[in-house]
Amino acid sequence: MQWATTRHDLFPAEFITRFAALQDNTRGHKWKDTAKALEEAFGPNYHELLEFENALSNTSTLNKSHRSKDKFLPIGSGCVAQVYKAKLKQPMNLVPKGTEVAIKVTHPNILHKVCVDFYILNKITSLMERIPYINLDYLSMKDSVEQFRDIMLPQLDLRVEANNLKRFRRDFAGDQKVAFPTPIDELTSENVLVESFIHGETILEFCAEGRRTMKEREELAKNGLEAVMKMIFLYDFVHGDLHPGNILVNRNTKARGSPWRLNMIDCGLVVEMGETDHVNLVKVLGAFIKKDGFAAGKLMIDNAKKCQANDQDVELFCKGIGKICEDDEENNFLESVGDYLADICYLACKHKVKLEASFINAALACEIMEGIASKLYPTLQVQHVALPLVFRAEVMHGLKDKLSFFK
Repeated sequence: MQWATTRHDLFPAEFITRFAALQDNTRGHKWKDTAKALEEAFGPNYHELLEFENALSNTSTLNKSHRSKDKFLPIGSGCVAQVYKAKLKQPMNLVPKGTEVAIKVTHPNILHKVCVDFYILNKITSLMERIPYINLDYLSMKDSVEQFRDIMLPQLDLRVEANNLKRFRRDFAGDQKVAFPTPIDELTSENVLVESFIHGETILEFCAEGRRTMKEREELAKNGLEAVMKMIFLYDFVHGDLHPGNILVNRNTKARGSPWRLNMIDCGLVVEMGETDHVNLVKVLGAFIKKDGFAAGKLMIDNAKKCQANDQDVELFCKGIGKICEDDEENNFLESVGDYLADICYLACKHKVKLEASFINAALACEIMEGIASKLYPTLQVQHVALPLVFRAEVMHGLKDKLSFFK
């Protein structure tokens, strides 16, 4: 649903307006539940560590519609946790007293609720894959649910998110245009995460006509796409929840020229494939980006863990993928992922080729960011951003030597 609210080209304005609130404004829990979590994490004197922003000074949309009489109200609430704004009352390691922080607290009984959800999803996808004659098992729906479960359940421990933030900060160290919050380890536990507070506007606020120049919007679209492409092709560590509410834009005043900076938050959900699957993904997506559809189809079959296709089906599947690329000469895979993916899924079912869940998840990550970028700057040439990173990934995995780039 959060992804759908970025697709102005696919869904009507009324739908997008109605459901956009789900990006950071789901139903939260009471302060008494937050207080209990804070006491368990820091002891009964947690108020000596943190000074919370009270309800009167909190003017977020979430709180305007909040009927609770709690003294402290969240500034945002998601499906796993809600977030408060506060200040440190004591210095923590290298973080000085008075620093503004975001405090993330998990919802009560969230593990049980998530496990029930995945049990239901598992049963539904298992049933759908057993429907005869339509070959839905080749879409890896059950595998995708299980992969999502495996990356979702660790997110419920906020210490995992703190480690993810450290990894992202390491991967993008030195990048002046992409940033992530700094976790405070001394104040982080299973159910509470304290991190630096990020001031900024959500990226979709920059899409409104007349708000920013087209040059600024192009810069943001390019930087966002480049960041996601690096996650996919170079780092094998992809933010798994990059809806617009999780991308805040501000000026990097410490860099020369104060460029616009994308701050990516809520990093609990990540996708990491491992070296073998990552190499395969680089090969397949690389072939698509280079518009070599037949090669992409052959690689998808070679990498498939389950393939009941006979020689004729293999040939027809590869030719079908090739024709998709040929028929779409004006666009590129990353510029129309949704259309490509629908056609690929149809061919997979028809010719009994099981798609890998890692390919589908990576393609969807591209689709989400492409949706945001297209809203910011519709004519952005995605291929110009992606191709250099594909080449670097191929060199990194020994699939191509550096000299071939200059031929």
